[in-house]
Amino acid sequence: MRIGIDARLYGLEHAGLGRYVMKLVENILKLDKKNDYVLFLRTPHKDAFKGKNRVTVIECNVPIYGLTEQLVLPFIFAKEKLDLLHVPHFNAPLFYPHKFILTVHDLIKHDSKGPETTTRAPWLYIVKRLGYLFLTRSIAFRASAILVPSGFVRDDLIKRLKIPADKITVTYEATSSSLKDIVLSQNAAKEVLSKYGLSQPILVYTGSLYPHKNVDLLIDAVVKHNENKEVDLQLALICSRTVFWNRTYEKIKNRGLEGVVKMLGFVDDENLSKIYSLALALVHPSKLEGFGLTGLEAMSVGLPVISSNASCLPEVYGQAALYFDPESVDDLVSKIDMLIKHPDLREHLSEAGYQQVRKYSWERMARETISVYKTLLK
Repeated sequence: MRIGIDARLYGLEHAGLGRYVMKLVENILKLDKKNDYVLFLRTPHKDAFKGKNRVTVIECNVPIYGLTEQLVLPFIFAKEKLDLLHVPHFNAPLFYPHKFILTVHDLIKHDSKGPETTTRAPWLYIVKRLGYLFLTRSIAFRASAILVPSGFVRDDLIKRLKIPADKITVTYEATSSSLKDIVLSQNAAKEVLSKYGLSQPILVYTGSLYPHKNVDLLIDAVVKHNENKEVDLQLALICSRTVFWNRTYEKIKNRGLEGVVKMLGFVDDENLSKIYSLALALVHPSKLEGFGLTGLEAMSVGLPVISSNASCLPEVYGQAALYFDPESVDDLVSKIDMLIKHPDLREHLSEAGYQQVRKYSWERMARETISVYKTLLK
């Protein structure tokens, strides 16, 4: 059979979606020795699978989202005479006439809405939002099957879009292996702290700065903690995406918090591993998530995780995180203080994190995906 994968989002420049597509493609090609695959890739990645058996690469630079995607992609996909097409996001072309499956990572944009959630002009935001709402519902109904990264997203699709439960399969994602669990010497630790302008104890946040990520509450919690407690914390914000960066920076600057909150921008995995080794905990304050990869990545190197108890996060992190109410600054302050005061709790969370991460595997995700392919191709 001939299976196509829309891999235009392949690559770490596309953040979590890019990592998912990379791991999906790499593991499926490793595991499936029977089917032929057609990969639709952008120019920078078109040579990644050059010379690989049973793989055809189609250079495809159609922009992500927008009208061009809807009008041009159906012809590009149809030309390859596919038995099945996998679009690993909600943006499948509505007029593609053949069998396809989707991966729906979340429905966050259904709830995270309003002028504060966009950098677009108001009129353009309204147009794009209406297009998104129409497309997600229409495409979800047209798809032969839908993959989701958590039971929370599955239930959300069933409740919100009325998708039949038997059409949806949960394929949990996993961590990458590029972060390292390391112990730095005293001199090496000083170099890292000096390089990034940090001083211990440090809380770390890794991720984007969209409003639903709830970073403002995390900042408020650190400030309140430092006002009332003996130990002064620093917060390191690590973010590879520029969206909402300036807004967050201006808020920090206007409050005179440059010494408390350090905006580090993009940090490569080698240096991220070093920062994690020096941190007290990673805090995941988000109100909405589809999976929660950053917390698992922290757990993989022994860093304790303090997480909100919202959306899928308790499902994904299990008993390996310390949870707080994402609407309560005081609750987060109390959990931070608990972690500072109790070294045994930090050790417990660290060990529980190692165990939790082992439950997830990109290879298992790929096997489960191939199983869905097989069911549809019978």
